[in-house]
Amino acid sequence: MRTSPKPADDAALPFPDDPEILALLDFDPVPRKRVVEGEWTPELQREFIARLAVTGSIGRAAEEMGKTDSGVRKLYRTPSGASFRAAWDGAVQLAKRRLTERIPEEVTVVPGSKPPGLDGRRKHPHPGPVPQAGEGEAWQEDEEEDEASYHARIEEGRDSISGKLQRCRRLYLQEISDSPGKRAAFEILTELPIDWEAAARLEPQVDEPWRKPNMREADMLLTAENGWLAGWAHGPDKVAELRAAIDKHREEDGLEPVEWQEEEEE
Repeated sequence: MRTSPKPADDAALPFPDDPEILALLDFDPVPRKRVVEGEWTPELQREFIARLAVTGSIGRAAEEMGKTDSGVRKLYRTPSGASFRAAWDGAVQLAKRRLTERIPEEVTVVPGSKPPGLDGRRKHPHPGPVPQAGEGEAWQEDEEEDEASYHARIEEGRDSISGKLQRCRRLYLQEISDSPGKRAAFEILTELPIDWEAAARLEPQVDEPWRKPNMREADMLLTAENGWLAGWAHGPDKVAELRAAIDKHREEDGLEPVEWQEEEEE
């Protein structure tokens, strides 16, 4: 059954009387299997889309709602979220178009000069002759990303790096999960509560949704020192050791070694 196309209280939304934003809210929210505190309810999903259409920034829209953007990004990737993704993409495009339309109104261009870019910084002049006075606004813009996509790319990059670092920490925790001494040392040095049963199963820890990895903190330093961040930081290369062991085992069985470079690219 299709839910209401918009929240009951439109006044809580940015620009509640904006017809273009309201049109974006007529989507099927991503269904949730269970209701828990802080869940992305249909009302919150629509509020996010409305704020995204105004700000053009995923991180900023989520922050204005008192949330992190990791949860809403999971909604976007959900197989049943096609309608939500379409609304999301439409909101970004709307913010992009409106930002572009505001540039001529908000910036006074002196003939012969170049206007600021969409991110508020001045770009290097485009190669070629500089327009002379009286030629109006006949300048050539450098190809540039608008503010909305610029911030989105930054947030996506941060999420990608954080996810990789968290997975490396899980590998290290799994490695020491059956050693009482190493477990105790880890808890003392990091002062973090660890679910060692979850660690043995290579499952996320309870702090992962909100606590971003920090290479200055003891847990990530220990992860690096034990070789799980090879290629990213100092320390031995634990991953290379495991790959070598796998290739040796395959050789003993008469099999070809794994093409690790191709595996990484996939």
